[in-house]
Amino acid sequence: MKAARVRATSPEGTPYSFPNGPAPSSAIEVHNDIPKPQISKPGEILIQVKASTVFRDNLEWNELYPPHHALLGNDFAGVVVAVHESEQQDFHIGDHVYGMAHANRGGTWAEYAIVTSEEAVRKPANLSWEEAAALPGSALTADQALFMHAGLSETAAAPQQPRKRVLITGASGGVGMYLVQFAVAAGHHVIAATSSKERNGSFLHSIGAHEVVEYGEFGTLDECDLIVDSVGFQVLVSCWSVCKPHGTLVSFDACSWGYIQEHKAKGIISKEGKEGVRALYFIAEPSRLSMARISEHVLKGNVKGHVLKTVALDDVREAYEAAHSRGIGHGKIVVVP
Repeated sequence: MKAARVRATSPEGTPYSFPNGPAPSSAIEVHNDIPKPQISKPGEILIQVKASTVFRDNLEWNELYPPHHALLGNDFAGVVVAVHESEQQDFHIGDHVYGMAHANRGGTWAEYAIVTSEEAVRKPANLSWEEAAALPGSALTADQALFMHAGLSETAAAPQQPRKRVLITGASGGVGMYLVQFAVAAGHHVIAATSSKERNGSFLHSIGAHEVVEYGEFGTLDECDLIVDSVGFQVLVSCWSVCKPHGTLVSFDACSWGYIQEHKAKGIISKEGKEGVRALYFIAEPSRLSMARISEHVLKGNVKGHVLKTVALDDVREAYEAAHSRGIGHGKIVVVP
């Protein structure tokens, strides 16, 4: 079958590794002679992949490198073609499913892939294959950031669950747009932060943001109960200044791993007087519960999969490089075998 793989070593023979020497995009190769995967364990499902997506930081995931050797591609939408006997009550051949394969396995930049019953749910009929593939990774991350890790109320209506001020950085990005939509749907006041209001302001207001600000305007904001950062670097440093003294700060971008210890060591937290902030870092994991919430939002019309463009699997290297370009548009680059 056709599938994408990462070359294990540089042209000089040096093994790629993370974090010291991740593979460049030139190491992404498409092969036509990869063996078709076979079900071997309880819980496994074999799907014919109809669509997958590009994660802009995929080559910076340590799971791709020894000792894990995960494969490229995590989002998927496809058709069930084989089911382990342990899952035959929940899934059947011909079912249309979507979801996200675990980071330690991947493999959806391919014509066929193994996924598990925890990763897959039935695709809502009102989503195309491309729209369905564009949702899981980004929407799962947003759902888990807000409701699992930050503990945000899914309904800010009752007196015991008051409306919160929620600041989202990178709000027009692949994850940011779902953070905005989910927080708005839950009834909270959402401030969407972006590098350019001129470029992204109209889009962010169209998906429900109550306020749109640029990063240089953080000094004009009232402090927020919750900040979810998807940018990292200096933007993440700036977030401390606008977080309430006992608020919550969440980050998940690969470049922000270890930020809490780093910022503490540099005195950034103490300088802002934010020692009481609950700071978190997490990596999204497959979850049928999260996917069920996402499907419910889709059926209610609260969210949809935003597709920037669709590319063939043969062009996935160029698609990965394009995903790093600023201002290319809103939505995911979808890969079809």
